Amino acid sequence: MSYNGTQARKLVWSLSNRLRDAATPDELYPLVYLARTALDAGKTGGAREAIETASRGDGDIAELLKRSLDQLSASSSLGELLHIVSSFDEEAVDEYLRSGPITQGVFGGEAATPEGIARLALAVLDVKPGEKVVDLGCGQGNFLEIVAASCPEAALSGVELNPTALAIAKMRSNVTKSNISYVCEDMFRFYEDTIEFDPADKVFSNYPWGMQTRMFARTSHYMEKVLRGQERYNRPFSSDWVFNRLLVDSLREGGTAVAVMSNGACFNGMDRPVREYFAKNGFIKAMVALPKGVFAPYTMIQTSLVVLCPGGSKGIRFVDASDLGTNDRRSCSIDEEAIAAILERLGADSEKSAFKTLKEIEARGFDLSAKRYLEKEIEVPNGVELGSVAKITRGASVRAAELDALVCDEDTGLSYLNLKNISDGSIDDELPNLSSLDPKLEKCCVHDGDVLISKSGAPFKVAVAEVPEGRKVLANGNLYVLSVDREKIDPHYLAAFLSGPTGKELLAREVVGPAIPNLPIRSLSSIKVPLEDAGRQKAVADAYLAKTDEIKVLKLRLSRARQEITDLFDEER
Repeated sequence: MSYNGTQARKLVWSLSNRLRDAATPDELYPLVYLARTALDAGKTGGAREAIETASRGDGDIAELLKRSLDQLSASSSLGELLHIVSSFDEEAVDEYLRSGPITQGVFGGEAATPEGIARLALAVLDVKPGEKVVDLGCGQGNFLEIVAASCPEAALSGVELNPTALAIAKMRSNVTKSNISYVCEDMFRFYEDTIEFDPADKVFSNYPWGMQTRMFARTSHYMEKVLRGQERYNRPFSSDWVFNRLLVDSLREGGTAVAVMSNGACFNGMDRPVREYFAKNGFIKAMVALPKGVFAPYTMIQTSLVVLCPGGSKGIRFVDASDLGTNDRRSCSIDEEAIAAILERLGADSEKSAFKTLKEIEARGFDLSAKRYLEKEIEVPNGVELGSVAKITRGASVRAAELDALVCDEDTGLSYLNLKNISDGSIDDELPNLSSLDPKLEKCCVHDGDVLISKSGAPFKVAVAEVPEGRKVLANGNLYVLSVDREKIDPHYLAAFLSGPTGKELLAREVVGPAIPNLPIRSLSSIKVPLEDAGRQKAVADAYLAKTDEIKVLKLRLSRARQEITDLFDEER
């Protein structure tokens, strides 16, 4: 589907440069389509005749061609366009027209489906002749064109709300002569009007990710129902689950749907009830963690492929495919080798694949992140949950402008602790002074012996606070403050564990977030820490203190040496 020919690339480059003031990248494809159709039909006399010929009576196509040609006419002409296109090899032009204007990118604010993802979805769906296949939110028809080339006997339909994207999809279908039926419609209305009464065998969707459901307009009775939630869950937080429910409802018994969803919707706390509902009703066959960068450079949001069915699945297969694909700088493409490996992992247990029962999924709090179920268990001898030996609070979220207004030179007994003030297990001796402290923020203050750990950014910073009596230290919102139960655990012993290999790995496994690694407080509270006897704890704590003191001394010596080297010249004169 992607065009790799030299001539095709030259065509796009030439047109982009010669028509740069007359056509945007989105308008380039319709213009090439118009020119090629007009040239083939010998309709080169005027714009109206060319548009009528190229549109074939389709209003969506005609409107886009007219709009693109109007833009062109401001600085160029139909004749010039025809001349440019006719100067290129016909096969190069056809190759470009078959491929579409973009193969991986953003069109109308929505991410286009990369070719590798489309081929992977087709392989998972295993479309058979005569089956009804629907692409909900089909965009420019990337997925459907691949299905049509692979299985032309299937009954293919695409639903798209964006008329420009749909017009391009129709143009491509005209070029490839694929038998695809397209509908310009809201996919929820389409369900209510059509597919509810005639379900599909296979459904695909690369729907918009990460929208909050409050952003949805209630365009249909079905939408109203889904947004209200079901008996066992309230309104979904993430739009992914609204779309996923639509896909499930669009299938006949025994059918299969595949969608690309954001990883955040797989584990966030707000969507746990809806994930539980899906799992308990057997709607999810498999979750495949996709490689990072499959939609780059347009977005680095990490995604998963979810395989859905109308019900009956007794568990979920989790596949980690993050190690597959061909990497090119920041992006990653799903190649045939990767597709074969994913299919193999979907078929059997391995280091990168595991089938988990509903009971096992429930034990994980209905977290559907594939990697969570494929990690080797970390044994923590005499392990207890951190939340059982420490009260965990988050520091104060103070805006920069507010903080600047509070910072002063005078020592008021009030200080502010930022993330940058912690390094190598120690806290800076000199912290910014604050002129005053809002009583509401008292709960965010650090006390002597509290363990501090960074909220975001891996590897995580850990330190034990030393706060003299009479001073108050306000912790920044990027820090967690652990007030430990000293009758159960020594704070320096705990800091030593969290700073060690096992502690770091446990923390790293709980990190979430598509861009900035973030450690949720509930996850921090649930990690296991060893609860050994008092003698062992004291020995570890003393050794930890000795090493942090040694680091402090070395830092002081380094600081003095740096100062001395700057003064060396003047001293030796």
